[in-house]
Amino acid sequence: MTQIFISYSRKDTAFVRKLAGDLEKAGYDVWWDVSDLRGGDDWPRVIPAAIEASQYFMIMLSPNSAASDWVEKEYTHALSLRRKIIPVMLHQSSIPFALNTINYVDFTSDDYVASFNRLLTALGHTGERPVVVPPPTLAMQLRKYAIPIGIGIFLLLAILATIFPTSPPPETSTPSLPATTAIVLPTDSATPSATVSATVTSPPSETSTARATFTPSATKQTFPMLIYCVNSVYASAINVRSGPGTIYAPLGEPLLVGKCLSFRARNEEETWLQIAPNQSDSALEQYAGGWIYRELLGLGLAGPIDLPAVTLTMTPTPSDTPTITPTFTRTPTETPSHTPTPTDTPTETPPPTGTETPTPTDTPAP
Repeated sequence: MTQIFISYSRKDTAFVRKLAGDLEKAGYDVWWDVSDLRGGDDWPRVIPAAIEASQYFMIMLSPNSAASDWVEKEYTHALSLRRKIIPVMLHQSSIPFALNTINYVDFTSDDYVASFNRLLTALGHTGERPVVVPPPTLAMQLRKYAIPIGIGIFLLLAILATIFPTSPPPETSTPSLPATTAIVLPTDSATPSATVSATVTSPPSETSTARATFTPSATKQTFPMLIYCVNSVYASAINVRSGPGTIYAPLGEPLLVGKCLSFRARNEEETWLQIAPNQSDSALEQYAGGWIYRELLGLGLAGPIDLPAVTLTMTPTPSDTPTITPTFTRTPTETPSHTPTPTDTPTETPPPTGTETPTPTDTPAP
């Protein structure tokens, strides 16, 4: 059996293993150090002996073998023995000066089968040529391991989601809208002066929320329904609001991203869309009548939206927690219309009374 000695760099072992196996299928005895050297062998003695026993010396040309001193020693010994040398260009590289006059077999193309047949021709093969399979390319290896790689990526994402859960956007406080009642009491005074007494109460309870009823501006009652899918990149779930704005309370559980819903109306600014009833998925019925911010429905909603606009009518919703409503009471203070002005009243003063003085009388002297 014709023996072939293969000289190569250990960095090209994968290709040499494939080539040696195909040459053995064609009926050749292939000697290469990985398969023919045994533990304890004296390399400087065994390798030259294997070259001497071979009829063909095949050298793998590549940047790896060009940098190998041992490969240089092997082909120098083969030249000294005048063995038939067949260079195989595995990867584009420089050809040693001692071998530059010998034609090489090019294996740098993707057509491995055609290159292998040319190699058999150079060896003078006359028998039936074996059926060989080209070595797997990177694309073939990726297709082979596509399913395991996909499963690995999915498990990795699941682990990351467990370690770093995505929290829903923070809830915004929903202020209540208390009503203000003013009571004005009429007075009889022509020019009343009024004092307003106001009772300051504690802030309204956070549990009291305002719901809104909407009256379509269009007169028709049957709305066209458009279907959009939630496509937010900010979180894994979003809030459906009871009205077109973040001041309204969330409606139902947070809605998962990727769900598709039917919409029947929009607000006048086209920034919020109202969810229609009778969704195809019964789990989405809890959001009927709710509102979703337009930008959370993805970039496909550019331009006008073909849905009727609705107008807002605010209606406070009673809650279980009582709230104290400030009451303003107008209390009249009476002011007399006429104030009597004092006038000077003459007072009679009795004239001074005289004091009678006795009149002297003549008294006869004794």
